[in-house]
Amino acid sequence: MLDTISLIGTDTRKNIADHHIKAINGVVITMRIYAEANDQLLKDINQAVKEKGIGKTQIVLEALDQYLHGSDHGELAAARSELDKAKADLDKNWSEITRLRAEITSIKADLDKSRSLADRLQQENDQLRKTSDQARFDLELMKRDHEHALDTIRQDREQISMLTALTHQLTEKITPQLPPSQEEAKKKGWWRFWK
Repeated sequence: MLDTISLIGTDTRKNIADHHIKAINGVVITMRIYAEANDQLLKDINQAVKEKGIGKTQIVLEALDQYLHGSDHGELAAARSELDKAKADLDKNWSEITRLRAEITSIKADLDKSRSLADRLQQENDQLRKTSDQARFDLELMKRDHEHALDTIRQDREQISMLTALTHQLTEKITPQLPPSQEEAKKKGWWRFWK
């Protein structure tokens, strides 16, 4: 009587509902299958209905056809394997990202410390530069004062030499004209002449 039965979606005749199964020889058998679906599955079915523009029965029939004929079992297993691999890669990448974020945080902390140290060293360098500039200025003043002092000493020595020479000349001129000292005069008996 019935050689083969295949699941076909919606019958094009308007008086046959979506849940009918049509046989190859043209005999239509009506069969109802009841299953309780959770809310999430119903939401997924409704979403698929909106996306594909077909009825709920057609979606269920296509899902049963794919399951029964196994055309997508290998693809499903491959997809699951690929999904598992992708999930493992994602977990690996996530752990790598987490490690890199921790490393970045550590590097940022080190960078902040380095910047703080650089700022402190720059301030110390600026202070040393100011001190160095002040020391150079003081050294220049001291050199000028030293040169002035040497010049003053040289002039004083020249004046002392000149005064010593003048004193020597005056002493030679004055000495013969001065009366002898009292002791010398008593000794030589000159005291009488100088009174």
